[in-house]
Amino acid sequence: MEAIGSNILKFLESANHQFVIPVYQRTYKWTRLNCKKLLSDVINAGFPQNKTHFLGSIVYITDEHYQATQVNKLTIIDGQQRLTTISLLLMAMVKYLKENPKKYKTTPTKLLKKYLVIDEDETNRPEDFLSKLDLTKHDKDFYDRLVKELPITNNNQNIYNNFDYFYNEIKNKELNIDSLFEGIGKLLIVSVSLIRTKDDPQLIFESLNSTGVKLEQADLIRNFLLMDLVDNFQKEIYNSYWYPMEQSLKETLSDFIRDYLIIKLKKYPNKNNVYDEFKKFFYVTYNRTNKSVEELVKDMYYYSTLYEKIVHKKEANPNINSHLIDFIKLDVKVVYPFILELYVDYDNGSLTEAAFIYILKLLESCIVRRVIVGLPPNSLSKITTSLIKDNSTKDHITSVERILANKRGVQRFPNDDEFKASFLSKDIYTLKLCKYLLDKLINTDNKVILNIEEFSIEHILPQTNNLSAKWVNALGNNWEQVHNKYLHTIGNLTLTRFNGEMGNKFFTEKRDMNKGFRDSPCRLNSDLINLDTWNEEEILKRANRLYALAKNIWIFPQVQTIEENYNMILDFDDEWKEVKPKYFSFMDEKHLVRSMTDLYVSVLSEIYKLDPELFMEAINSPDLIGINYVSKNPTGASHQLLDTGYYINTSSNNDTKKKYLNSLIKAIGLTEDDLIIYLSDLKEDGTINLFT
Repeated sequence: MEAIGSNILKFLESANHQFVIPVYQRTYKWTRLNCKKLLSDVINAGFPQNKTHFLGSIVYITDEHYQATQVNKLTIIDGQQRLTTISLLLMAMVKYLKENPKKYKTTPTKLLKKYLVIDEDETNRPEDFLSKLDLTKHDKDFYDRLVKELPITNNNQNIYNNFDYFYNEIKNKELNIDSLFEGIGKLLIVSVSLIRTKDDPQLIFESLNSTGVKLEQADLIRNFLLMDLVDNFQKEIYNSYWYPMEQSLKETLSDFIRDYLIIKLKKYPNKNNVYDEFKKFFYVTYNRTNKSVEELVKDMYYYSTLYEKIVHKKEANPNINSHLIDFIKLDVKVVYPFILELYVDYDNGSLTEAAFIYILKLLESCIVRRVIVGLPPNSLSKITTSLIKDNSTKDHITSVERILANKRGVQRFPNDDEFKASFLSKDIYTLKLCKYLLDKLINTDNKVILNIEEFSIEHILPQTNNLSAKWVNALGNNWEQVHNKYLHTIGNLTLTRFNGEMGNKFFTEKRDMNKGFRDSPCRLNSDLINLDTWNEEEILKRANRLYALAKNIWIFPQVQTIEENYNMILDFDDEWKEVKPKYFSFMDEKHLVRSMTDLYVSVLSEIYKLDPELFMEAINSPDLIGINYVSKNPTGASHQLLDTGYYINTSSNNDTKKKYLNSLIKAIGLTEDDLIIYLSDLKEDGTINLFT
């Protein structure tokens, strides 16, 4: 590795050097804001009294030997955004100089031939020019057309937009080209040259990324997989598999890779550590041979084609696609890994269409029932992990039903009784999925499908606290309590296209008005047609009728709950008072324990072993300093922290231990998914723990 201080113009004018952006690099991303800042730096540097401005480093890979008579391709691994933007500024200057000849000392030919193109045969014909900057597939055509002054039809691209910005700034503000050129010449860089056979570009790339603007996880993984491949094979893998993934998934590519990894690892990696987890997975399962890398990328590409159907609702089968649309409406991406795994089985024929649809319906039901009951959404990741780890492909339906029906605590699948109690009484109106619920109640098994977006949510009993005398009379003496209790519940909600016209009118007026309940095409209003009043009794009757629909839409598993030892997972949202852990998994390592105190001591010890310095820093941080995790003085309720001379305080109750563990795990940058606690079925007193 060789690092040399230089300025950007000297770097660009190197004879017979072409700067190649490899296919694994992300596309050109700089925006107008970045360009505005760069142009300001250039203008300021251009003043005679001002000194140089440091632009940053440019890191490239070169071969150890090359012939001086040939174009030497330098593979840029850091600095493409700056190189491209400076080149676009130079190109804008060239265009302006051609339109305003002999106005400045700087000439368009000098800028073009020295810094932007290689004219090997010195033909001076733009069509023969070789761009000094060779961008990736996505940007190359636009950039080359600008260099060669060819027509551009679709100019909605960063490359063109930024060139156009620079040109208009120069033209409209009459910027002095000679001063701009002087300013660019004062932009200093450090050029870092790596020799392919001697240096490790991947390690250097990771180090650069750790201190600069963070790349997406997908960018890091793409670079990791493709960087070491020889040029031709690298392009083949990129063009055949990776580029199609980028085009089809776009901004969801990083999410896909994480979900792919969840399937392979059967656990949820931290969103910020996907790259590190991917590398571990790679080195355990694959190697650096061309065949192995291609096998992995090809497998990822196959999964991505199915993932695209999930996130973009592109399944050709309308019965399956309707459920995928529902998951998008529910905004529950956490279950996508299991859906993707099911999709693979469906695609290869080991899961029937009917079974696939039933399981999707069951998953949707689990999510909806949990929302209605008010169970914490973060537990869904543990439910999904169980489904991925424990599902049997021999009998998908029975296996999934058994897993879901046996969940306890905050991970449970609410049964009909629990679902009904919440469905009748819950404030449905303020839920994010309120309109989705009403949509399903209207359109499920309905011959005429209504477009929910054409309707507004209508409170039959109005929201106003200033109710008319008719409303007060209809509700009775305790009208205020009835209003407060039932206003936002399902029994009082419907849909209409005429919400504004209905306003605070009395029930019969809403019923009989033009386009009122009597004229409504919405089946939610069919049971209102023959009513003459609206009160607590009618609200509850209607709520029960809607529940009869709801329990058939959001079904409960048919399998009977199995009262046998089952690997139940303890969640941080559960109560820990009387539970007995069997073992826990921390950072993928299994540890047997006998009690909650044993677990508490073991987890703290494992966190300490992970990073002693970080552990001590965390427990002494302002947020945790008040918690007595450890002390130098032993007591009757303390256990030694390994051989450190510190003692862990274990006198707190189980729920306090839960709170302390959760706080420490978050403080050191881990997540709940890094600690999974499995329960036995017995309480501390020996009785059966049904965990209800």
